[in-house]
Amino acid sequence: MTAEKESSEGFAFRDRRNRGGDEESAPAPAAPAERSAAPSSIPPGPSTKEQDAAQQAADAAGPTAPPIDFSTFILSMAQSAVYHMGGFQDPVSGHTSTNLDLAKQTIDIISLLDGKTRGNLTEDEKRLLSHVLYDLRMRFVEAVRNPGAA
Repeated sequence: MTAEKESSEGFAFRDRRNRGGDEESAPAPAAPAERSAAPSSIPPGPSTKEQDAAQQAADAAGPTAPPIDFSTFILSMAQSAVYHMGGFQDPVSGHTSTNLDLAKQTIDIISLLDGKTRGNLTEDEKRLLSHVLYDLRMRFVEAVRNPGAA
């Protein structure tokens, strides 16, 4: 394993484990001035370099996503179906598009999940699934009747 690899996205990965023989991989010792500047009663915190590296890693990772569970999965699928029925605008282009075939397919997938998970859901999950399916089916019927109205 080499001490440094470059990925296609421009990130550099450095192996900072000191395995002997490779001076580049060893972490740089702290400067003596940094050590003596900290009061003796307070343990030294992370250096500015470490703070910058941690901040860059957090910025690169972006916002943290909520945990995935059955309810968030169903709501995500439902949002996809509503989008395909012309329920809201594309955030990038600003246009509203309608694809009733994809909306129907998504509703059918949620219905399939309803059948396959029967007996394994909590009361809240069953209620959510039932309400989501009812709402999506009603929206789909309305979208088929009035193709221009979103």
